[in-house]
Amino acid sequence: MRSMPLLLCLTVFLGASCTADENPTASQLMPESTVFYVEVPDPSGLISAIFDHPLRQKIESLEPWKQATSTPEYAQFNTGLVFVEGVLGMKWREAVKTATGRGIAFGFDPANEAVLVAIQGDDADAMQTLHDKALQFSQLGPADQLKKGTYRDLPVYQAGEARFALVRNWLLLTNHPDTGKAAIDKLLDGNASGLDQNEFFQQARATQSRDATAWAFLNLKFIRDAGGAPELFRQQPSDNPGAELIAGGIQSVLQKTPWLTASIRVGHEALEAKVSLPHDASWVPEQREFYFGPDGAGRAPSIPAVKSPLFSLSTYRNFSEMWLRAPDLFTEGVNDGMAEADANLTTFFSGRDFGEDILGALTPEVSFIAARQDFTDILPTPAIKLPHFALVMQLRNPERMTREMRRTFQSLIGFFNVVGAMEGNPQLEMDIVKLDDAELITTAYIPEEDDAESKTADLIYNFSPTVGFSGSRFVIASTDRFAREIVESKEEVAVTAGSNTELRLRGGVLKHVLQDNQEQLIAQNMLEDGNTREEAEGVISLVLEAVGYIKDTSLTLTANEKELALGFKISLEQ
Repeated sequence: MRSMPLLLCLTVFLGASCTADENPTASQLMPESTVFYVEVPDPSGLISAIFDHPLRQKIESLEPWKQATSTPEYAQFNTGLVFVEGVLGMKWREAVKTATGRGIAFGFDPANEAVLVAIQGDDADAMQTLHDKALQFSQLGPADQLKKGTYRDLPVYQAGEARFALVRNWLLLTNHPDTGKAAIDKLLDGNASGLDQNEFFQQARATQSRDATAWAFLNLKFIRDAGGAPELFRQQPSDNPGAELIAGGIQSVLQKTPWLTASIRVGHEALEAKVSLPHDASWVPEQREFYFGPDGAGRAPSIPAVKSPLFSLSTYRNFSEMWLRAPDLFTEGVNDGMAEADANLTTFFSGRDFGEDILGALTPEVSFIAARQDFTDILPTPAIKLPHFALVMQLRNPERMTREMRRTFQSLIGFFNVVGAMEGNPQLEMDIVKLDDAELITTAYIPEEDDAESKTADLIYNFSPTVGFSGSRFVIASTDRFAREIVESKEEVAVTAGSNTELRLRGGVLKHVLQDNQEQLIAQNMLEDGNTREEAEGVISLVLEAVGYIKDTSLTLTANEKELALGFKISLEQ
């Protein structure tokens, strides 16, 4: 579709009243064969959620914002906006509300490669009034660029491939004449059915949240049958174990599910997005049972409570099953590599089969935690202060596997010391710490005399690799302090009910971690971008300010017997 000046587009507000009493919904105006449909029920509310947000004043007080709004280009934009508002006789937000008060919808029909946009204003009189004002703008464009015709005594305008018409309080835009005529017929005759007659759309509409700021529908079965997005719907073996681990189960569902929906909710407290699709555990083949578990019942575990949590990942993945099912999941090249790794790991674990005896000794419930480190009274102190982190798992047979994991860890530390000595790195000193109901195998780097009191020590002093055992809980941590905190933790942080996987990042803690390294970040900015110290301080301060606006970010994959859903949420500071 050729581009057309915005001022010329406004002339489409020429129209006539409609004789039918019934006013169809936007989805009823769409062809039944529409594959992709999006609607925004309240565009004005969306604008209000953004422009009236409590954070707006804070953002406008930032120096970069002040600089951006003091440019000649911004002044020219403001002058144009004032001119437009003067002609319309109302502020731009009021004009948007008048023109789109009852929503905007978009649909794509592959049968004719047709696009239909349906915009419903507050009422016919208001739309006509806005038209009368907007008509003045059309005189600024080329006289022959806008062609006028009629359909059923209604004015219809064409610019390039685009066709426009105003029917009562509906503005219709399309690139296909038959699609536009059909929509006008439905408005005039009141016998609309359209997309609402589509079985898959009916099923999807029944799941729609009432408070969604925007909602979308996609007919996956049509795309699959038409051969679209073959990589997304592929059934051949994977050549990427990482992608299989992250999305293998989802891909199995995509090969069967008929449709998906997506929704966004924008509010002052949070921005939420959700993609959901029909789900049936029987759609996931046996070789991918590692992903959702038997009958799709695998659930992410609760996470041990720790101080200053920065990031957490909780998931259900049966790594043993995935490893053992590799011949059915991966390409020949990947399997050759995994076979070689299996042989080496079996040797390292004293002849125990890695997939069956080692990975099989762990339950599928796994979590990863990262938290801000407190370096108070700790020497040497690294110049760059990293969060400490840990992998938390459960042992199926703690009495037997604790000894095995302890021995393996000790062997691994011995290997690291040999390699480190060859590279001139400090050595790791090992110790065993007995607690009331737990045990730690700790290590610590032995500093050179010159580094013992340093507060700008090497990066490796962020680490003191440790494993911990407490009942069935098995912890592999980057520091002895974090391992101890986790094995002694009696409280747990629950994840979202029904979660298969949940990630969470806390903005407030991230800001503190960045502040811990502010001097290093400033120096890096000066070095890489060539900024002065004052300029670098401004850039880093802006980053810290922006991060501080985010309270919490989460990504959650949930599954039940009917629905698979991926949810994303950003909670904002007020």
